[in-house]
Amino acid sequence: MSQSVRWAWRRPRWLLILSGALIAALLVLGGALAYLRLHESELVFRTALSNTRTTGQLPPGAERLAIREADGSELAGLILRPQAAHDSAFWILHLHGNADSAFSSEQLRHCESLSELGFSVLSFDYRGFGMSAGVASERHMDQDAEAALNELIERGVSPAHIILWGHSLGSGPAVVLASEHPVAALVLFGAFTSIPDAAQDTYPYLPVKWIASIRFASIDLMAKVHIPVLIAHSATDTLIPLHHAQRLFAAANEPKRLLVLNGVYSDGFGGHVVALYDHGELLLPALSALVGQQLDPAGSAKF
Repeated sequence: MSQSVRWAWRRPRWLLILSGALIAALLVLGGALAYLRLHESELVFRTALSNTRTTGQLPPGAERLAIREADGSELAGLILRPQAAHDSAFWILHLHGNADSAFSSEQLRHCESLSELGFSVLSFDYRGFGMSAGVASERHMDQDAEAALNELIERGVSPAHIILWGHSLGSGPAVVLASEHPVAALVLFGAFTSIPDAAQDTYPYLPVKWIASIRFASIDLMAKVHIPVLIAHSATDTLIPLHHAQRLFAAANEPKRLLVLNGVYSDGFGGHVVALYDHGELLLPALSALVGQQLDPAGSAKF
């Protein structure tokens, strides 16, 4: 019997069990990481669910539009305007989150609540989301947000009267736009520092931060944003913890405002979906201070 065989024969039982357990753990870890990497796009964008959420009832006066991309493709969008007597003259370019559509009942309610505050709202579906054809990706979302901003400018809206509104996943392209365009303000609600950071919070016992290929690294771009920034976050958000908002706020330039929302919310996610839309009375004063124009709570602007 060879020396190596004799050593294996004499190896303590506990060491064999430990070795087997370590190998099994590594196989499980590798399998979990492989699954997350292979399904990353659907886990981040959740377009399949978005495609089922396009049956909301359009509010009276809503205008459908097609936003044309540079390659000739089109994005499905809509415009909501406030009553003429309460028009603030500001537009919100609304960038919604994952798993949803600009044409879902929930998103339509959100945009309608902004319209009732005196804002004109342009909302749309990114490629692959809702009613827009194509394939979702980080690059495409950035391009789609750029196309939507250009749509407003081509309609004669001054960049000085455009507010970028990034909710959840939509905060990624919103920060990219804000770092490149001198618009009126940037509003981030339920925003993350980056997708890898958010993934690490979701899977704390897996090294997912190091395998994520979708980045949306907003934390790295905040220093390049030189417009007023309002960051709003629910204190009880169960999807994106509050510390993301706090880090984004710390990285942002002045003028800036952090609005921590405290309340009991019925969305099932600790206010991640609805908190800011439920607090228009807090939104208007905060935006007024940032843009240097007082927005009347009834919806009219005082110049």
